[in-house]
Amino acid sequence: MSIWSLRDIKDDLSDKQQHRSTWRIAAPMLLSNMTVPLVGLVDSGVMGHLPDSHHLAAVGLGAALFTFIVWTMGFLRMITTGLVAQAYGAENHHDIRQWLYLSSILALSVAFATLLLNPWIIELILWWVEGSSDVEESVLLYWNTRIWGLPFTLLNAVMIGWFIGMQNARIPFIMLLIINLCNVGLDLLFVQGFGMAVDGVAIASVISEILGFAYAALCLKGLLNKHPIHEKFQLALAKLKRLLRLNGDLLLRTLALELVFFTIHSRGAELGDEVMAVNAVLLNFLLVISNGLDGFANAVEAQVGRALGRGRWRDFRASINVGGFWSIITSLAFCLTFLLFVETFIGWITDIESVRQQAEPYHIYIILIPLVAIWGFWLDGVFVGASAITTMRNSMGLAMLLGFIPFYFLSKGYGNHGLWWSFFAFLAMRAITSFWLLYRGIKAGRYISKKGMQSAS
Repeated sequence: MSIWSLRDIKDDLSDKQQHRSTWRIAAPMLLSNMTVPLVGLVDSGVMGHLPDSHHLAAVGLGAALFTFIVWTMGFLRMITTGLVAQAYGAENHHDIRQWLYLSSILALSVAFATLLLNPWIIELILWWVEGSSDVEESVLLYWNTRIWGLPFTLLNAVMIGWFIGMQNARIPFIMLLIINLCNVGLDLLFVQGFGMAVDGVAIASVISEILGFAYAALCLKGLLNKHPIHEKFQLALAKLKRLLRLNGDLLLRTLALELVFFTIHSRGAELGDEVMAVNAVLLNFLLVISNGLDGFANAVEAQVGRALGRGRWRDFRASINVGGFWSIITSLAFCLTFLLFVETFIGWITDIESVRQQAEPYHIYIILIPLVAIWGFWLDGVFVGASAITTMRNSMGLAMLLGFIPFYFLSKGYGNHGLWWSFFAFLAMRAITSFWLLYRGIKAGRYISKKGMQSAS
């Protein structure tokens, strides 16, 4: 028995207001998200035009390691979005402010703890990744510079999540433009202008994060004034416990995802610097795709949270259906774009002929990935908006256990191709388990009660 009919889907897709509401959030987030991989592409591009491939490999690995920390802390944005969107829908001004303060306190705590543990973290990284001595030395230089921007990076994640939850995508749009375009400009200045290498790329990232935070802080006061409260801020231990519980589930989910990416990097390092450089290039393209698909996931998060805060089943259903429709359209557009221009894009990143030749057999993976990846992004948006983080964790765990791990060991003899087959198996299983768990949750009334579901239909 389906949770809604084809007629329901048709009604939702014919709702022009729902499309406008989706695009009002998705469009600025799509545009700003697309500047995020631009930074990675420029980082790789300026390194890829230096004489030795170890510069390109080191930045790819160093950025992946830093992204591992940031994505591991991705709960700071996602949890904040879902909780704030629900508070916004319920017009609860107190919770709107309190979730911002509590998430910010958690972000700073995580950042400072990471800085204190950094000497041990880098030892663990070098033990795990077996690259050449040139790569390891450059990775250390990149990491030990970039890590000082972590407090601003995590606070920016909280603020972006808060603004999206408040149904305001304009401020995150400008914020991400500042961060990423400044990063690109400073990359070119430090590397091509001042003759720096991986250290210049890392310094550019730190300065850019600080500038983005400064803009967000200026915007924050005006928006908070529109949601006044009369009570003084309290630590609210019950809310802090809920935040930590949700964050714990999302942390486990994100660690599983990062383990997949880290395995690709570390296994690539074992296969040689050039294979590692190829994977760095391909994962940058994957970052382009994921950030594009994330624009509509962000819209689904905000709209699902608001619908649940208001207790409206029809809005909940329409948010899922319309967000999914545009996610599919976007994934097809990515497939077509990479089909036509993948060789050109790789040429922009590097003119090292051996790396370009090594990448040629892998073009097909980048062309097809959007079709397999889209389902996970879209449905994660539903889970984030509903604060159904345990469901996200379970879906990711099942995708690891039933998809990536078995295929990784079965295809290990096929080298780097085996890694990418395993990644496809992981994405496919993530889609299947997400659909199954969402279906079960809706049927069980975990988002909106069955009574409300029937009456609102």
